[in-house]
Amino acid sequence: MFTTRIASGAFLVCKHKILLMKRGLHKKLAPGLWAFIGGHMELEDIKNPQELNLIDTCYREVFEETGIAKQDILNLKFKYMTVRKADNEIRIHHHFIGEVTSEFPLPECDEGELHWIDKKDIFDLPMSLSLKTAATHWLENPDDDEMFIVIINRTGDSAEILEL
Repeated sequence: MFTTRIASGAFLVCKHKILLMKRGLHKKLAPGLWAFIGGHMELEDIKNPQELNLIDTCYREVFEETGIAKQDILNLKFKYMTVRKADNEIRIHHHFIGEVTSEFPLPECDEGELHWIDKKDIFDLPMSLSLKTAATHWLENPDDDEMFIVIINRTGDSAEILEL
């Protein structure tokens, strides 16, 4: 029997920098790895089981972790969905991309450390395969407005990108 973890979050861009989090070593999922700003859906995000409110989850998670409010995020759009099986869990992450007008001051965060990272430096950061695949594809194809799905293979050592 599998459980499903549904998460939503964003890459927030300010000029040539991206807001990322280095996850705390105390975290159960991806300790010490770099991640987008986001987290899993809460019960209040599921207003109707047939309609998961992924963008509201994204806005809520961004605000909880950074203090950046919905009105401060411009052009937020859904770009990637990553799917992988890990242990007895199916993990589905929805990646949005948005812009902010300034590098907001970064608060302390229980989830990890927040950093504004230059786009060119993102390729060297240790990340989960699913996030690294989505981020690399996005940065190498900045003008592609399509949505994509990233599927991680059974052994977790390779990924495939499909256009939705």
